[in-house]
Amino acid sequence: MLAETGLVVHSPTGNYEGHPPLLSSGRPGGTFDVAIIASKAYGLPEAFEQLRPYLHSRSVILPFLNGMKHMEQIEAAYPGQPLLGGVARIEATLGEDGSIRHLSPHHLFTYGKFRNFSEDEYEAVRAFLSSISLFVEKPDIERDLWEKYAFINVLSGLTTLFQAPVGDIREAPGGMDTFRRVYTETVNVILRAGGTLSDDYIEKQLLIVGKLSAQSTTSMLRDLQLGLPTESAHIQGYLVELAHRHDCEVPLLEVIHQRLAIYEKTRSGLTQEP
Repeated sequence: MLAETGLVVHSPTGNYEGHPPLLSSGRPGGTFDVAIIASKAYGLPEAFEQLRPYLHSRSVILPFLNGMKHMEQIEAAYPGQPLLGGVARIEATLGEDGSIRHLSPHHLFTYGKFRNFSEDEYEAVRAFLSSISLFVEKPDIERDLWEKYAFINVLSGLTTLFQAPVGDIREAPGGMDTFRRVYTETVNVILRAGGTLSDDYIEKQLLIVGKLSAQSTTSMLRDLQLGLPTESAHIQGYLVELAHRHDCEVPLLEVIHQRLAIYEKTRSGLTQEP
């Protein structure tokens, strides 16, 4: 579709239409010094194999995916490869015509050193990325990854559990307490797993939830409503896995995970029918 229509972006900060260079899997090209991975989590195994021929031994990988499981997966797929942490904060979706719909003016992309860099290598990639106004370096990118993970886990988990926007959940009896309880379970798991979060993280997030538009939803809820695959195994499933590894009791997270697992099983069965 990109080859036919080009890249089309509709955004409150300005629209864009263009035909960027394209490289299809299996075609000659590369190798490349920096590779950005920004697929859905369930597409990672295929993406790894498609990307492999275009990397050299010191190619830098910069992933922009939700959660933390992908960092383990990338390290396992490309042992010793220089790896940056990347966090994307943007509300966008793909239109039926293949165009990208940027839904709000806010957007932020942060990056930082994660694994397998020499000082010279990191300085070189930092100099390159700092020349791109879109990217902001974070000295503690691992904390940024965990904080985005916690936020996505709670918001996507509750909006899909109740199949409702944030405002309906927030204003229901006990709604804000439900947000607090799920945040508390999430934070306990992350801290037990060795992650770091900012001071008073839960209180700060509850303030954010209180200020979100009543109609705010999540991409996971939109995917569920459209009958599409979700990243629930990568987000909620991995957090429940971490909880079991570290002996954390997470009854609400387990209910959310079960609800999404039922959806995925049902969806998979429907798509396999003749």
